[in-house]
Amino acid sequence: MKQRLLVAAVGVPLLIVVLVLLPPIATAILTAAIAGAAAWELLHTACRQPKLLYVPTVLCAALVVLAIVFGTAITATLIYTFFYVMFLFYMAVSTHGKETAIPFADVAVCIVAGFLFPAMYSCIGLLRNVSPAFVLMPFVIAFIGDSFSMLGGMALGHKKFAPRVSPNKTWAGFLAGPVGSGLGMAVLCLVCRGAWSMTLPVWYFVLVGVLANVFGQFGDRTLQSKSPFRRSVSLIGTGRHDVGIINPNREVHVVAQEQRQVF
Repeated sequence: MKQRLLVAAVGVPLLIVVLVLLPPIATAILTAAIAGAAAWELLHTACRQPKLLYVPTVLCAALVVLAIVFGTAITATLIYTFFYVMFLFYMAVSTHGKETAIPFADVAVCIVAGFLFPAMYSCIGLLRNVSPAFVLMPFVIAFIGDSFSMLGGMALGHKKFAPRVSPNKTWAGFLAGPVGSGLGMAVLCLVCRGAWSMTLPVWYFVLVGVLANVFGQFGDRTLQSKSPFRRSVSLIGTGRHDVGIINPNREVHVVAQEQRQVF
């Protein structure tokens, strides 16, 4: 709870300044930093031997985001990513049979962290290029919907939603999330009409908020500690998935899922 309040009091205003008031390049840089942090987090959580893979994977993630958002330096990015993939396979082959061997499962994780996640996060920068109104959508959906989900579960939650996957998730929390996202998007629509002369109807914003929150919650369940996805991570990792590295920044992953729905 204290972490959520700290994010709301400090992080959200700073985020709005970057996304809305500063030039689009600031959003692109922030998105590249988020993609790099997510890549580091995934490697730390799922890889058996991540030490030699952190720097090239984080750099690859940031470059992919900037190349997609700006549409420039594509050739240089492709050259780097080619040598990056070759480096991954070289490390897997050259360390095979050693105590510090890098399994091919780690190679697959690095490719996801260096390419797939950055491609998802880059949509934040692309939305900012369209309008500040659009780039705020995924964050409103994620933050307000998550807050409503938490409060609804605390106040009315009794029946568990999927106890084998997410023991603390209740039906009340699951249903409160889309309600909060829909209300948040309705308010955002009214703000956008005054600030940026947005002409899209309120029902469109509400519908996007509800649907994106539902899809985001189902996607978020795959990151829970007892989900089949997380159990499969334990098969290729070293058990560090129980440390809870993903959980403190779960909103970032939810934003990534929901901004794809918006875009």
